[in-house]
Amino acid sequence: MALFKRHLGLRVAAVASVASLLVLGLQTPASAASPTISSFSPTSGPAGCVVVITGTNFKDPMVTSVDIGGTPVSAFKVVSGKEIWAAVAGEASGTIHVTNASDTASSPSDFTNANPGGCSPTITFVTPCGGGGGPAGSVVTILGTNLLKSSGTATSPPVGGDVRFAPYTATATHTETPESPGLLGVVVSPDAIDGSIRVSTFNDVLGEGAVLGATFIVPPPDLSCSPADHARSITLSLRRHLVAQGRVSSFEDPAFTNCVASVPVRIQRRVSGRWRTVGRTTTTDTGVYKKRIKDRPGKYRSVAPGFYQFNDLCFRAVSSVRRYNL
Repeated sequence: MALFKRHLGLRVAAVASVASLLVLGLQTPASAASPTISSFSPTSGPAGCVVVITGTNFKDPMVTSVDIGGTPVSAFKVVSGKEIWAAVAGEASGTIHVTNASDTASSPSDFTNANPGGCSPTITFVTPCGGGGGPAGSVVTILGTNLLKSSGTATSPPVGGDVRFAPYTATATHTETPESPGLLGVVVSPDAIDGSIRVSTFNDVLGEGAVLGATFIVPPPDLSCSPADHARSITLSLRRHLVAQGRVSSFEDPAFTNCVASVPVRIQRRVSGRWRTVGRTTTTDTGVYKKRIKDRPGKYRSVAPGFYQFNDLCFRAVSSVRRYNL
């Protein structure tokens, strides 16, 4: 009898434990935070326009619904705890709301349904060489604004806009690398010829959902861009006992550090008509480098990878070189 009671007591305790877990599972976690919306962009646009919503706590817990003026947005993507991409549905207009298990947040202002409103795409920069060109099969990175479009389905998140090279007969293949409202990566089409790059988003009408910008050249030049397009320069001086030192700096802003920190630098000496690397180092956070090399006379140079700078992004280009004769 005592053994039966012991087994019964254990079973009751187990059931009580499971029941407690079920009850707890229905409650909002103590750490859950209410979402907030600080801003969104663009502030106006038609159906298919992709709106970037900025705020906090979009993943704590995960935002499960978005609406614009009460019209549900089913095609959205929670990019991070601070950003959501939402494709406008129909004639949605009004206050934007995002909801998670904890609460609902409202935008500080209303979204206006308009065509094109502020949703037209723009192209501000193209690599390589600021739009210098590239052969079929090479990768081109396009930077601008409003470069995403609706996926075309009610439940799939926004995707990169359609990109076409002249003569605009084929849509370029996207590279499958992470894209954003400000950046697209595509492969040059086999039939591409010289001409402007075309990006289309919520429609294919120039001045509305489409833009022509950045002349693309096929075949390319030698990928050697003019100094004004470079985001880096490099200096070199040699001290007694051959200590090579210098600085990598930005042409656009000498104080800009994103493109000058942790840059690999090679110190080279001319030997038998060829440049031979005699030392390697890396710049500091401020772009400065210093390297002890062997004490030999000759022609020296320092080499750092060249980059193009756009906002806080750096894109690799040709090498920047500074020579020094000893």
